[in-house]
Amino acid sequence: MTSDPETTPADPATHDHEVRWDVRIPVRDGLEMAANLWLPRPGPGAPHETFPAILEMIPYGKDSWRRNGDTGRGEWFAARGFAFCRLDVRGTGGSPGIARDEYEDEQTQDGYDAVEWLAAQPWCNGSIGMWGISWGGFTAIQVAKLRPPHLRAILPMYATDDRYLDDVHFRGGCITASEKSQYAVSQLGMNAMPPLPAVRGPGWSHEPWREQWLARLEQTPPWLMAWLREQTDGPYWRRGSLAPDYDAIDCAVFAIAGWCDSYVDPAFRMQERCSSARMRTLVGNWGHSFPDDAFPGPNINWLHEAVRFFGTHLRAEATGWDDDPALTWFEHAWATPEAFPVAWPGRWRAAAAVPVPGVEAWSLRLGAGTLVEADGAEADEADEADEADEAEATGAEADALPHRATVGTAGPLSWGAGSPPNGLARDLRPDEARGLTYTSAPLERPVSVIGAPLAHLHLSATVPVATCAVRLSEVAPDGTSALVAQGVLNLTHRRSDTDPEPLVPGQVEAVAVPLRAIGYRFSPGHRIRLTVHTALWPILWPSPLAGELRVHRGSAMPSRLVLPVLPDAAPTLEPPSFDTSPAGLREVGGGEEGPSVWEIAEDVLRGEVRVTIAEGGASLLEDGSRVYSSERLVLLASDPDPARAQLDAEVVYAWTGPDFDADIRAQGWIVSDEAAFDVRVDLDVRLDGVPFFARSWSERIPRRLA
Repeated sequence: MTSDPETTPADPATHDHEVRWDVRIPVRDGLEMAANLWLPRPGPGAPHETFPAILEMIPYGKDSWRRNGDTGRGEWFAARGFAFCRLDVRGTGGSPGIARDEYEDEQTQDGYDAVEWLAAQPWCNGSIGMWGISWGGFTAIQVAKLRPPHLRAILPMYATDDRYLDDVHFRGGCITASEKSQYAVSQLGMNAMPPLPAVRGPGWSHEPWREQWLARLEQTPPWLMAWLREQTDGPYWRRGSLAPDYDAIDCAVFAIAGWCDSYVDPAFRMQERCSSARMRTLVGNWGHSFPDDAFPGPNINWLHEAVRFFGTHLRAEATGWDDDPALTWFEHAWATPEAFPVAWPGRWRAAAAVPVPGVEAWSLRLGAGTLVEADGAEADEADEADEADEAEATGAEADALPHRATVGTAGPLSWGAGSPPNGLARDLRPDEARGLTYTSAPLERPVSVIGAPLAHLHLSATVPVATCAVRLSEVAPDGTSALVAQGVLNLTHRRSDTDPEPLVPGQVEAVAVPLRAIGYRFSPGHRIRLTVHTALWPILWPSPLAGELRVHRGSAMPSRLVLPVLPDAAPTLEPPSFDTSPAGLREVGGGEEGPSVWEIAEDVLRGEVRVTIAEGGASLLEDGSRVYSSERLVLLASDPDPARAQLDAEVVYAWTGPDFDADIRAQGWIVSDEAAFDVRVDLDVRLDGVPFFARSWSERIPRRLA
């Protein structure tokens, strides 16, 4: 059959396939993890053909919440000659055991055992890859660290190398608010879903399933308390982290990251430090969604890139992947800020290494509301700014900033965006009016930046615990301020994440605040702005003490912003050309989207800001089952009493099939004061409309310089 070249897919199907539901994979302690398998069938001319396998290992219900997506991807990979295995993490979905926390050692060892089991199957050629978005990417990195003999390649998408430094729990030593609590309560509800197999054939019994489910509910704890107890880096967070053992990975690695996602910095660190791995990194504008439909675009057919990668390393095909540059990134340019942009303008670029060769550090000194190149050559300042700088050059001046716990809502809703209601930053001016701003003169030429900016600040505070949050933005001639990057530091962590130290009130200290990595091109005629805040609400839990932060500047205390600038004359590589046509996955089942909510309410009299976030929807499975989920978060912060912040989270999962109706409701509350966090979590489970299980957990967790 001849296809029209204009409509020929990038990766045409080559094989029929079969599905094996609820396959049991034995692991070293005698348990059998549950998996679904999509297997290519050998062609008529190659009856003994064997195939590589791709493993995805996550806790999100292979038979419920993720079944439609798994089926579409499993069929697609199998039709192109890759077996696809979707395994439920121990203690979740159909897999036995108890999920006492995320990324436990037993879970990673299960991944090792699953890799080796797949490699030993008669239909397998002995070459195994792993992939995953978010949790699945984390797991791929963690299993690769153990070096299973048959693991040849991993594709971690939006994943981290360091669970303390870059995850939903902490940022710069600050406790997260919107991401940590939402995810913890959501995962409690997900873990409580019934362990039903996808296909319940002859011999399946209702009673053993009920007993197994009840036993799991009785033993599975909420994870939120453990995450709040562990407020500093240490052995708890090293478990499940690649860092600092980057050379432990010796297989091929293809990292996919997004500028709007939480996990862009880990991709840069891994590309730089995984010296034993054959590694490539691709960074687009994307938030926490697949690159073929994530916002902002441009989008690419990421499955085609996956086939190139796995084809090279699992089938020894000449796909050209090994010839791709070490780093390919989309350098985005000015766009009017909006919460849900379809795409950002810019261009694809590429380089041979990270850090990008040719990058130069451009230092901009903080003046009296200004940013000026250290040697004064970047731009002409107004006469009054020159006079102010000359006055301060004899010593140092300080800009005072009162702690405002509620500032931040003009920015993104969380550290990494996803889909509505999790939006990006809008015009930052409402927040900037409540911070300290330092702005350059209009740029005379475009400036390209690739890497992580750094704010070197001389700071003092009137209290022993304080937060410094910095935002880098581009300011258009009409004054619109668009976020480029942001960073944050709990100042008690200024020297160490393992042994924080209180500030000495009034004592000035030199502090480095790293901003997240960016690939950006500033426009001529626009200005560069650095803004300093004491909070980022609702991303971060506010520091508890009312007080004042001071930014010191001048020749004696030269606070500055350092940008990793790539000169236009620096040599770069030709970026790969990407297929942008749809991959052609079969649409499996159906879906129902409920309304999303993103509301910000200010109580002027009380000095409080309340943020409400909600979303919901349902997946309709091919067997007629319906899986519904919804989340609602209400977060409250107070300027007069920054220690008093609150979070109320409610998550609902409902799975309705032909012979059962399971309804799970998880609720979490956090209320803080100056000394501690009061945490409560409730779980209520009903089966066929009748109470089946209920439990509450509560704990008062001391604040330790948080």
